[in-house]
Amino acid sequence: YKNIFVNKYYSLIYHSISMNSILEKVKDLKSIALLKNQLISTAESCTGGLISKYLTDIPGASIFFESSVITYSNDSKISLLNVSPETLSVYGAVSKEVVEEMCRGLLKISAATIAISISGIMGPDSNNTSKGIGSTWICIMSKSKTKTNFLELSGSRQENREEAAKVAIINLYDFISEL
Repeated sequence: YKNIFVNKYYSLIYHSISMNSILEKVKDLKSIALLKNQLISTAESCTGGLISKYLTDIPGASIFFESSVITYSNDSKISLLNVSPETLSVYGAVSKEVVEEMCRGLLKISAATIAISISGIMGPDSNNTSKGIGSTWICIMSKSKTKTNFLELSGSRQENREEAAKVAIINLYDFISEL
């Protein structure tokens, strides 16, 4: 896979980021989004709204954060974000193809200039899929740029959700910085 991030690298980041420092990263994200005139929306599956929770933990989030859609089930991915049933059938919900379609759908239904989507298997079970627990895909998309990353997380269900959300925020900050 292109742009695969190594879990060990992000584990170090995860363990070094306290709640205070993730809020500092969100404040930095707010500043860069305002500077670059960007409006963010999220489409979350495995994190269940945790990314948007972090983004809205700071005052004034509405000036850079537009909306969030939690599409936990495949049916909701299809009906709310126009993810193709065929894509879900061929690649599975936890795939590069699905998170990219989630972003494309989100950009169509929202006023956002940047969409971020996430889908993964947080554990403790893998729900009868061949994909491993901790497998996670993140996509960030603007009209002119797409970045899709794969993570392999190794913590408990809650640790995996928190790490995935924090890594997504760091990736989102980097994405906007590069625009």
